[in-house]
Amino acid sequence: MKSSRIAESDFALGTRRTTASHTIGIPHLVELLREVPSGARAEHYRDAVVDGNILGRPTQAGRQRSVRHLRELYFLDPARPEFTALRHFWDIDPSSRPLLAGQLAFTRDELLRASFAAIADLRAGSSVTSADLTAAVAALFGSEMAESTLGKTGRNTGACWTQTGHLAGRAKKVRTAVNAQPTAIAYAAYLGHLAGGRGLGVLDNPWSQILEIAPGRSLEALREAHTHGLLNLLVAGNVVDVSFPALGGVA
Repeated sequence: MKSSRIAESDFALGTRRTTASHTIGIPHLVELLREVPSGARAEHYRDAVVDGNILGRPTQAGRQRSVRHLRELYFLDPARPEFTALRHFWDIDPSSRPLLAGQLAFTRDELLRASFAAIADLRAGSSVTSADLTAAVAALFGSEMAESTLGKTGRNTGACWTQTGHLAGRAKKVRTAVNAQPTAIAYAAYLGHLAGGRGLGVLDNPWSQILEIAPGRSLEALREAHTHGLLNLLVAGNVVDVSFPALGGVA
């Protein structure tokens, strides 16, 4: 893995717009990571999709398109600490996989981030339409996107938030509560570390918002992750130190 210093300089919120044409493909990612072992080289992920056709795409073009979309959102490259950490946490708690994938896709895709405004403050059980998601994206990018593309983005992001567990339903979607487990919290904290956050600041970032950690609960959330052995936490007075020995990250 790269040193944490190099990783921090490389880390940035992505400007991908994969969700204008595609969902974040969590079921495909689950299938791919089931077939390709942890530690495999980047080309093995491509070979599994394109040559091995493990996703069952009927055409060569479709296979290449699938691997391109997955790379845009998840890197599929062990040289990227974001992806290496995803794989590290992936097998620890399978129930957290939708939120693990959602966090990385959220950091990569600016349209997905924009769409979250439509659901961020909704109570569980509130109805959500694709038009709501379209409006949230249009508020930031409407002048840059055709109306038809905005509409498709609204539908795609609705499917994305259903994959992560924030929405439920097909034609009629409703907001659901997210119960972030320590594994998802630890991954959010590690991404925060890569972005330059320190102490409680490792959870003060955009992608932590999708975990719905209540205000003032960051320390408690980090303690839970520490108790499960997912990160190291040291609290001394007003000083909070967070580190990730298994991932080579020291905050």
